[in-house]
Amino acid sequence: MRIARIKECILGCCLIIFSGIIFTFERFMSVLKWVGESAPVKISGSGSYPSEPIMASFFDNLFVPALLVLGIFFVAISFIEHKKIEL
Repeated sequence: MRIARIKECILGCCLIIFSGIIFTFERFMSVLKWVGESAPVKISGSGSYPSEPIMASFFDNLFVPALLVLGIFFVAISFIEHKKIEL
């Protein structure tokens, strides 16, 4: 019983961390794409590019909120079971 609760908590934490990693990677790729578009324009001196990178929003990739909600669910379940056992 205790091992299952610990596994649920670890799984939930891993899912939350993984959703954060995916979201951060998407933002990093947006900046990298923006640098790739703006560098040649800055070097040649002609053309136009956006002044700031277009960042991905939280709901652009459905895996990010889904993994976050699932992770919070597993952590909450592990704590709820912990409280039931103590009572």
